[in-house]
Amino acid sequence: MRLWHCLAALALAACSAQAGEDDRGASSSAWVEVTPDPVRLDGELFTPTCSGAPETNSAYRFWYRQGRADGLVVFFDGGGACWDDVTCAVPRRARDRNDDDGLYKAELLPSDNPNTMQGIFDLANARNPVRDWSFVFVPYCTGDVHIGAATAHYTDPDTGAPYTIQHRGGDNFRAILHWMSGHVSHPRRLLVTGSSAGAYGAAAHYPAVRDAYPEGEAIMLGDAGQGVSAPGSAGLRNRAWNYRSSPAIFGTDGDDAIARLATHFPHDRFAQYTTSADITQRAYYALTGGERTCSAWTEAMAATLEQRQRTPNFRSYLAAGETHTILRRRLFYSEQSGSASFVDWFASLLGDDAPENRACTDCLAAPTQCAF
Repeated sequence: MRLWHCLAALALAACSAQAGEDDRGASSSAWVEVTPDPVRLDGELFTPTCSGAPETNSAYRFWYRQGRADGLVVFFDGGGACWDDVTCAVPRRARDRNDDDGLYKAELLPSDNPNTMQGIFDLANARNPVRDWSFVFVPYCTGDVHIGAATAHYTDPDTGAPYTIQHRGGDNFRAILHWMSGHVSHPRRLLVTGSSAGAYGAAAHYPAVRDAYPEGEAIMLGDAGQGVSAPGSAGLRNRAWNYRSSPAIFGTDGDDAIARLATHFPHDRFAQYTTSADITQRAYYALTGGERTCSAWTEAMAATLEQRQRTPNFRSYLAAGETHTILRRRLFYSEQSGSASFVDWFASLLGDDAPENRACTDCLAAPTQCAF
């Protein structure tokens, strides 16, 4: 298990939101903590829950903030992933001292509260383009990038003990979206987004959110969830999580999900942010069996971005370095390496005219030193 723990340290440390980076508090607008009730939809009962990993708290909740502007942010949080006996046996628990003590968040942590975050959650910052918008903050504690609908049974490879994981991230959001239908009015502008694992949740649930809120302008932004994985690994994970996508939108041939979304919703805007050598995305690429990790992930990421850019309503911001995620961090206001300020690019993404694709200069070479 030693190698897995080393990769976990690299992966989950960067997945966690950077709390405490700034001494300023959030604005006076209050966040409301909501514990969603079980709900029956289409004859099926959905009971929101965390993973239920050994020695964790399964209680689940989310946060809502009513803004003054006619805009709504639906944000999916990140925190690793697991899909088999080995990876799911390395959970991050609230009692753990360090952010890197696990491959995935197995229960809600104190740092999951949006009041502790920076970036778009710094509601007192005049440079924040969404500071006056309403927010639905979707926490993450199911190891399935918000898409699971399964109770999975695993065996600990060290002890031989059986254990169960509730991969119910997809079911959790179905309950949240039902709550939203009765409590959140239809906005003129809609941003569906997420960081790390949450970027995949934002893409997967975008069609359902758009169905619930069909009016107005809509944008989907993936933050550090580029979708590059080793051959065959996506199918393994999706089977473990019982991921059920819409063939009408995502198809069945494995084509790029973001490109398919952009084609299906031609009047909406889609975008991605990543760094050229994202250490967390490279770590998970290695965990899923990827080879030549230092160079192969960057090569595949660049090729995927180039392909997506052929779609008229897709935009991207490629920054230099190994940093993972930007929306929850103070870096949101200081990043400049994509030949333009990221915060200004983000503001343009929400505006009337789509921004240009931005990319760092001479930043695609593999790192001279690689951890794996």
